[in-house]
Amino acid sequence: MLNKQKHTENRVTAWLHEELIQKKFVSPLGIVILAIIAGFLGILFTDKDFVIIPFAVIGVFLGIILLYYCIVKPLTGFYITTTIAFFAFYPSHLTGLDFPISSAIEVLVLFLYIGTYVYAKKNAAPKGGLIGTFISVTLIIYSAYLICEAFNPNVPNVNGWFFSTKRYFVFMLIYSIAYDLIDTPDKLRYFFKYWIVFSFFAALYGCYQKWFGYLPMELHYIMSSPVEYKLLFQGGSLRIFSFLSDVVSFGVLCGSMAVMTLLLAINEKVQKTKFILWFFTIIFILGMLYSGTRTTYFMIPAGLSLYILLTIQSKRTLMIIFGSFLAIFFIMFLPVNNGPLNRFRSAFNSKDESLNVRDMNRHYIQPYIYHHPFGGGVSTSGGEGKHYYPDHPLAGFPPDSGYLKFALEQGWIGLFLIVIYNLSIFYQGIRCYFRMRVKEYKLCMAALLAMLFSTIITQYAQVSIGQFPYTIFIFSSLSLIKRLMEFDEAKTAQVKEKAGVQLPN
Repeated sequence: MLNKQKHTENRVTAWLHEELIQKKFVSPLGIVILAIIAGFLGILFTDKDFVIIPFAVIGVFLGIILLYYCIVKPLTGFYITTTIAFFAFYPSHLTGLDFPISSAIEVLVLFLYIGTYVYAKKNAAPKGGLIGTFISVTLIIYSAYLICEAFNPNVPNVNGWFFSTKRYFVFMLIYSIAYDLIDTPDKLRYFFKYWIVFSFFAALYGCYQKWFGYLPMELHYIMSSPVEYKLLFQGGSLRIFSFLSDVVSFGVLCGSMAVMTLLLAINEKVQKTKFILWFFTIIFILGMLYSGTRTTYFMIPAGLSLYILLTIQSKRTLMIIFGSFLAIFFIMFLPVNNGPLNRFRSAFNSKDESLNVRDMNRHYIQPYIYHHPFGGGVSTSGGEGKHYYPDHPLAGFPPDSGYLKFALEQGWIGLFLIVIYNLSIFYQGIRCYFRMRVKEYKLCMAALLAMLFSTIITQYAQVSIGQFPYTIFIFSSLSLIKRLMEFDEAKTAQVKEKAGVQLPN
């Protein structure tokens, strides 16, 4: 009797496993269960007292799925997490409610790191790995200094330090995750395609907002804050932020992607792909202009300048120089009175009032920087300072610059380490570029370096690095400098081996 009962239980268990797990609920039983759940949640939605329960159930269900992909299929989890990062702030724009999606992304990255660690154990990284690179060394040194900032005597507690530092170490995890997951040339190509396509959708939606106006819910979000509205309404029209967090993040994303697609379009030989890349570049430039972030207007000239220095011997580069001068001359002196164009021209006007105010602020605060080599403490300036340390001398002071923010909060020692870190990026990247032999990888390296250089330039006048999703791309790109060199070495060795060239031991 007991054996018969046990046999029946095993059959039921096997049947349930097949219907629900193997068929993934795409079965009569699975459909019935999902219908019951949907009906139950629908009833709860109609009752105001229980309306939070369906959202909690859906959130838990989606969370379990996301954690599964992050741990078991980390590459898929990486792109799912990045996609969520793209739309992390859009629900708040539509509803006016503050959803902690950024914090959820940080949690996903932690689980993604666990899944990546397991993946990397199965697929051993090339000898030397990422840790020994110049970029990694400077990042580790800066990380150690950032930890020491927790003991800064100028702040009464570590609340602000903890908020900023945990986000920074999430970026460090992304730096490691991208290197371990993007370990083949095909994955690298997919990575670039993903970022170009998703950034294009962001730029295209920004163009939609400019051409047809914000949605009523988005307008309500903007109008709900008089300070926010004042910042966005410039030159007789509203600045555009697409579905990203703010106009700066949107402008920097569009500007950096414009640099990348422009360089890829210039070097592309397939006419259809070339046309698509040129079209993407135009949309990115429009998105950059519509954001009204004047600092980003320097991104394309800066990116092209570095590319020209890397490829100065190429005839195509001479054509780029000539074309760039014509384009700048045309834009600056075109007899058209247009809001975005006027704001673009004002970026090159040294008499602009806002630029002069920023210069005055920098001169005013310099004595504080000189007398505080370790800074006033992390998250003590601007709005963060008002929130965490309202009595601090820097609270509410607008840094208006990534580098000034480092100097104020982490002192001139912290600023020096950041400058060394930035220099390490280009030292390692340019050194790798001139050692590489495969044209495809050299082009990717040049495009990455130009994009990174254009972004670092914006830090002079904006706090442009630190917000999702762009920081995922930045820190992933830093690790891909090492990967690109490894791909080139492997391809070069393969070609030499086929040609019968004796390789050194």
